Amino acid sequence: MKDFDKLKQILNEPVTINNLNRINDYFVRYLFSHEGNENIALNFINAVFKDLDFETFNKIEILNPFNISENYDEKESIVDIKATTETGITVLIEIQSRGNEDFIKRALYYWAYNYSSSLNRGSFYDELKATVSINITNFILTDEDKVHSCYILKELNNNKILTDHCQLHFLELPKFNLKDINEIEDLDNIHKEFISWIKFFKGENMSILMKENTIFEEVEKKCRTFVNDSPVMDKYKKREVDTYFFNKSMELDLKRSREEGIKEGIKENQILTAKNMKKENMDINIISKITGLSIEEIKKL
Repeated sequence: MKDFDKLKQILNEPVTINNLNRINDYFVRYLFSHEGNENIALNFINAVFKDLDFETFNKIEILNPFNISENYDEKESIVDIKATTETGITVLIEIQSRGNEDFIKRALYYWAYNYSSSLNRGSFYDELKATVSINITNFILTDEDKVHSCYILKELNNNKILTDHCQLHFLELPKFNLKDINEIEDLDNIHKEFISWIKFFKGENMSILMKENTIFEEVEKKCRTFVNDSPVMDKYKKREVDTYFFNKSMELDLKRSREEGIKEGIKENQILTAKNMKKENMDINIISKITGLSIEEIKKL
């Protein structure tokens, strides 16, 4: 009954700017890769780069523009947004609402695939361009304390960077704590841009965000267009339903595995206790009564 009520809520509850799930990957793809939204994606990418004092960009081109006719299901594996900068750097943006450490391998795979595919057959290796992967996760992925971590290729002993062609950024939303951020009085405007984007994904009020970064005036308009577009909202709600039931199945699988683990642990303790009692030449019937093992099981030990 609970699942049925949740299904009705997702399908029937009006979606507004305030209750819009901003980590729904269908919405994120619309926001960053819909035709005309290049400035929004550029602002986000630059905010990520500014957070680490990296050089920013003046212009990007979306290589896989949003297309409503595209179908998305739980088994597919695509990079949400793919763009190129005026300097030829490829930037990949992906949002993931659930996962584990295997997501690191996935992110590395997509980085490698896109890096290698940038070289045409017969071209020289010096024509390869840097590829940057920006991954937004709604789960804890690394043991870093900060929301934003970046991994590059370095030499272990002298910490020298091998190449700037590889960057893997991870933005772990659960690590964000607004209270801690507000206590940092000397947080400069450069890092505030990045924090504003994290707050956006966490559901911060748009009126507050617009005061922090003017790009959110444009974001708000795109959000309004999104929630008022019936065909788009049908896809969005389908994604919400798929995500809810997928998470439910994952929870059940985890519960079952825990229960099986507990049962195995109990069985191991029963066997260990029975073995020790047999060594003391205790009556097999008493061993069976104490441990719960059958007489046949005890005889085989």
